[in-house]
Amino acid sequence: MTAVQAQTPVHPPRRRTRGRRRGAVPVGSVVVALLAVLLWQICSGLTFVIPSPAATVRALVRDLGDPGYRQHLQYTLVGSFWAFVIAVAVGLALGLLLGGSRWASVIFEPLLVALNGVPKIVIYPILLPIFSLGLGSKIAMGTLFALFPVMTNVTTGVRSIPAVYWKLARSVNCSRAQTLLHIVLPALRRPLLTGLRLAVSLALVGVVLGEFFATRFGLGRVVLQAYSVGNYADMMSSIILLIAISFVISLVLWAFERRVR
Repeated sequence: MTAVQAQTPVHPPRRRTRGRRRGAVPVGSVVVALLAVLLWQICSGLTFVIPSPAATVRALVRDLGDPGYRQHLQYTLVGSFWAFVIAVAVGLALGLLLGGSRWASVIFEPLLVALNGVPKIVIYPILLPIFSLGLGSKIAMGTLFALFPVMTNVTTGVRSIPAVYWKLARSVNCSRAQTLLHIVLPALRRPLLTGLRLAVSLALVGVVLGEFFATRFGLGRVVLQAYSVGNYADMMSSIILLIAISFVISLVLWAFERRVR
């Protein structure tokens, strides 16, 4: 073996392996989607409650062409957006407090853990008189659902920061703001992105659940009305639309999270 052959790098095969793995992800997703559609088609033939995929797609296309339906969709998306924003802001602040302060963790963490274990839907009757019947109560409900994943991930991330980082901040006399911006937040990228990915879906779930009980607008109300009159195609089309919106946003955040890692 010559010296040139002995020094041949081994990186190209690894790159090809990584490329194959990345290519297998979309292929696997397509296969899973096709199997899900096939199972959906089979189940639709067993009961009238589940419409066929073709009937659901036709109902979705028809609904999206209705201005009233688009208003319901806008109402749900606006509520989910603000619930997500508020949950991220509050969850980030609470996570930094619990992760960085021992006394705050001792006093407030047991209470927050217990609150997280309570079914959020039982709190909704309390939210109604506080935030009224309109958009406010649905935003509050979505915030409750999305808050805890952000708070938990940020708290765990702060506690996982190596001690040498804190020593470095003290050695160069960093202020609290400088420590937060240049050390803490960059170290929290991965856990924070994971919390954001979970919070997107949960904010949408919380808003839609709130629309099931007391509202005049929103896709949750559309699903409930369609179910009450036996219009299962419209009911399923709205559910599929909500799943698709949540899935696409979560997939984008997941891809960004993998890129950060």
